[in-house]
Amino acid sequence: MAPQAETAVAAQAPAAETAAVAAPVAAPATAAATAKARPARTARKPSTVDQTVAKHQKALAEALEKAEAISYDPPQAPKAKPAKAVKAEKPVKAKKTKLVRDSYAMPEAEYAQIAVLKKRLGTLGNEVKKSELLRAGVAVLAALNDAELQAVMGRVERIKTGRPAKK
Repeated sequence: MAPQAETAVAAQAPAAETAAVAAPVAAPATAAATAKARPARTARKPSTVDQTVAKHQKALAEALEKAEAISYDPPQAPKAKPAKAVKAEKPVKAKKTKLVRDSYAMPEAEYAQIAVLKKRLGTLGNEVKKSELLRAGVAVLAALNDAELQAVMGRVERIKTGRPAKK
């Protein structure tokens, strides 16, 4: 039994030496890391930029999931080309839609509703511009049938157009 006890003690001794050697090396590294560590920050409300980035990342993740869910046939190997070099056709560029700038007048109460709607959409995670909001309103009106359109337009107050008189 005595020889086995000696080997067990001998086996533990190199492990203890290794731990003793490793401990002094590790201690300064952790001390340096803690010295450089900054105090923990308190939780802050995310900025609008962070919210927008998070919204776009979420939309991209959802689009990626949808794209990965689509099953399609793998592309087939191209056939051997003839000896003649055929010019590659240029892809047709989509024409940009022409933008139209216009000015309009509206009562202050209705103009204030634009800001209210923008803020409301912002809290829902959709930040929109005033022009996008107005375009959405036009799209909704265009989707109405004739009777509904007349009813809605009957509720809109007519205002005098043109610039105010100079005093």
